[in-house]
Amino acid sequence: MTELFSKFDYGQFIGLVVVIGGLLCGLVAIIGGLVVKYACHAREIALKEDMISRGMSADDIRTVIASSPASFEDHSRRS
Repeated sequence: MTELFSKFDYGQFIGLVVVIGGLLCGLVAIIGGLVVKYACHAREIALKEDMISRGMSADDIRTVIASSPASFEDHSRRS
């Protein structure tokens, strides 16, 4: 591994680090966005299952979901 790095001069090594770092930042942002979207969807499902187990009607569930400050539908539209 050190043989590979010894073939680069200082400027090339910095360029390599910058390119790899930029790609890594983009990859982390994409994966983070997917995790947040999945977590939001999982919370919505858990909330709906809880309301169903409590015996709430579909209209009541729709009212609760729509009245939340940052409703799940708003979040899914932003993604």
